[in-house]
Amino acid sequence: MKLKLMISTVALSILSHSQVYAVANFTKIMASYDLTPKYHGLCTLDDKGNIGGLNPHRKVRLASVTKLLTTLWAVEKIGPDFKYDTKFFEKDGDIHIAGDLDPIFSTRKLFFLISQLNNMGITEINNLTFDKNLKIFTGAEGYSGSILNISPERTAQNLRDFFNTDAWEKLKVAYTAFIKSTPKSVIDALQIRDSLDDISLKVKSIRYVEENPFKDDQSAVKEMTHLSPEIEKYLKLMNIQSNNYIADQVFEKLGGTKAFEKYVNPIVEEDFPDYKNERLEYSANEPSIVINSGSGLNTVKNGARFDNYATCAIVVKLIKRLDQKMMDLDRKIQEIVAVPGSDGGTFRTRLNTPRIANSIVAKTGTLFHTSALAGKVSTKNGDVYFGVFHQLQGWKGNAKMAQNEIVTEIIDANGGPKKFDYKKEYFFPADQILQ
Repeated sequence: MKLKLMISTVALSILSHSQVYAVANFTKIMASYDLTPKYHGLCTLDDKGNIGGLNPHRKVRLASVTKLLTTLWAVEKIGPDFKYDTKFFEKDGDIHIAGDLDPIFSTRKLFFLISQLNNMGITEINNLTFDKNLKIFTGAEGYSGSILNISPERTAQNLRDFFNTDAWEKLKVAYTAFIKSTPKSVIDALQIRDSLDDISLKVKSIRYVEENPFKDDQSAVKEMTHLSPEIEKYLKLMNIQSNNYIADQVFEKLGGTKAFEKYVNPIVEEDFPDYKNERLEYSANEPSIVINSGSGLNTVKNGARFDNYATCAIVVKLIKRLDQKMMDLDRKIQEIVAVPGSDGGTFRTRLNTPRIANSIVAKTGTLFHTSALAGKVSTKNGDVYFGVFHQLQGWKGNAKMAQNEIVTEIIDANGGPKKFDYKKEYFFPADQILQ
């Protein structure tokens, strides 16, 4: 206990004036919302590398703030320009689709692909096969529910529903709405047919197969490629909406829990070499960070619940790493993380006043006992990375209001907001024709 007190005293002595000022006000804000500080973790990381706050090294559940770590892992492992590569093999009226675990095979993607096949003269398919790497979830673009596994049977049914246009009823209405809501520039660039009278597709048989039926017969097989937009755009949508399906699919594409451990543990050990003497609320042999899902949703094993966890200090260090990595690539973090005041999504009613709009990039998190907010503020005194993790039960409204005040306090303690140039881009799940 004396050692931890000494560490805390030394740490406080090296904090910037703005961090010390902010800590005092954090306490007042927490008290005003009847939030007991010892149960929560709040921290800031300034441009000199100083970590300040209340319980920055306390074990906290991450909820959807996890998505920032999934984003970082994707940027470092495969790069923001990575594109999913889905192959279509066609011969004698049969088509095989070799997937690449593209997480957005949604309603709009399927409508787009119907036009692409028609444009290539394909209106009838005898046998349509697909492999384990094609997962079709029509609601993929707006999903914030629980962990979802798409079975081959569900993929087959979705293909059957969409690729037999003569049987469309509700899908006729959906296609008309799709055309109406899609900018003409996108329709023209991607050669999407804008009339129901101009689309026609029929499939006799659809089934899952373990391998490409044309594998040993490449004669006269036509190969077509659908490249997704850059994964950066998928991750941006994921972070704006807090899309759980995209996050979990990306996480699995990158290798899942064990691969993430191998990636992140050396980073944490380098940043916090003697963390067992500093961290709080951990058992002796617990890892300092555990991520079981890319979305932040809890997992269940043998009836037991498992949440993603780390400390606020670890999270802000990793957010700074993401920011630096994007700069190293001549990119900006706002290209891949939500911007309150412009992007809407989980920030449509938060941190969007004209004074601070376009001065923050952040991710919200709400799950069971947790309400969280983490990101970066751009201020006149420099960039400050922050995390606020409230561990509580019941209504989360008080926590969210406290988080908004805390972020505003950080900005004000550092000279006020410094806005960056940003304009939200239209997202479409394809950006080039099938070819």
